Amino acid sequence: MKKMSLALFVIFWAVWFFFCRYYLVWLEGYSYFSTLPDYTSLFKSIPYGLSCYVGSFLHQFYIYPAAGAAIQALFTVLPFMCAAVVLTRLFKEPNRLVWVALIPVAYLSGRQFWDLNMVTTLRFVFWSAVIMVAVFGVTLIKRPQISIPRFLGHKAVNIVLSLAMIALSVYSIVGLDPAARTHEERARLEYLGDRQEWDEILEIVTPQEARNDEFKKRYALLALIEKGCLVDYAFRYGLSSSEDFFFNETIEPMSLNFNAMFYQRIGIQNASIHQAYQLGVQSVSGMGFASLRRLADLYLSLKDYEMARKYIDILSHSTCHGKWVESRMKHLESIKDAEPAYAPELYQATIANFTHTISSLVDRNREDHKYADMFLCSLLADEEGDKFLNMIRYVASVQYPDGRNLPRLYEEALILITMVDPQAVAGFVISDDTVQRFSDYVNMMNAGRGTQALRKHADTYWAYSY
Repeated sequence: MKKMSLALFVIFWAVWFFFCRYYLVWLEGYSYFSTLPDYTSLFKSIPYGLSCYVGSFLHQFYIYPAAGAAIQALFTVLPFMCAAVVLTRLFKEPNRLVWVALIPVAYLSGRQFWDLNMVTTLRFVFWSAVIMVAVFGVTLIKRPQISIPRFLGHKAVNIVLSLAMIALSVYSIVGLDPAARTHEERARLEYLGDRQEWDEILEIVTPQEARNDEFKKRYALLALIEKGCLVDYAFRYGLSSSEDFFFNETIEPMSLNFNAMFYQRIGIQNASIHQAYQLGVQSVSGMGFASLRRLADLYLSLKDYEMARKYIDILSHSTCHGKWVESRMKHLESIKDAEPAYAPELYQATIANFTHTISSLVDRNREDHKYADMFLCSLLADEEGDKFLNMIRYVASVQYPDGRNLPRLYEEALILITMVDPQAVAGFVISDDTVQRFSDYVNMMNAGRGTQALRKHADTYWAYSY
């Protein structure tokens, strides 16, 4: 049974590491542990407090996926080892009943993924150990030698059923629950977003997937914003509303974390702080490592010494944040005497009115394509032609002098607006290519070939507007 235990550990470590590694990292961010006495005393007053405390302690090591996979695999194998001892003490030929010892493994593996505080896992392992000790103690007095029925003890039966139990256990982790696979995919996007791996995000999120999945769409759009190519691909990736850039009125942890990331990336710090606080509240312990790290970095960027010190100090009392705290302490000392860089009240974000917020950012950063493209694309997605026309004229003198070099999307929008306002293109130079394509599109539409026109010009604002 020892070799079997080792083999199982290797198998399940590989399953967790290669198929669920981003979930493991996410689980660390969702959890929290502190060595402070008040945190320890908290678990004395809640159900399953000891299990929750041990689970929180272990989850902090999941910041290293290999360690997290090892812990998950270990707890998967421990019930097998306990069951193996029980079988050894009760039966004459326990090696022919390996499949029976694997039944607890199959049961537990199907529950581990969503065991966010490890209560179910720890309690199952605990009672497995209790049963093992009880059987071991009883058999010290009188050890039975139960014979195995021939059909159950057959070598082929043992091998087939053992393999079936292992396969079922693996499938329970990686394939049984579609929601678990979705969670792993989203955890990967969150991981890449936190590390600003925008190219990789766009590699794994296709335009088709973005159009069919609201979560993937938001990460793809953020990646386009950060790469400076939103205006080229926004509608290809499914932009259909100004609210497609973020999650509105959500309490789901992954959505809150995305919102915090999104607002941080576009420089709306107060909104990012708000979302990070909400994310922490959704965590098992009422705060989480992911939200605490973001809050510390946000306050550092705002040069708010006292608030940054508060959250860095909280993280210093965990086990795995030594290097992280050390790196932030250098930055913290550099802002000790600085004036906090909070934006004037006039420019604080109004989350409930995103277009108003972005328009204020355009006013403050008129030369910055990032904010202008977000606002202009939002107006086009909402089909606000008049507002788009006013805004493109407002930024064109700075970003597109002499009316030249407009992105193709803006040319398509302007020439479409000329159908109701012939003066829309005044002051702009529309490329010959766009003029010719629009003429072809209109002619096909007028000839009753609308389906063909939309198919031929599918990658245009005209098709979207239609």
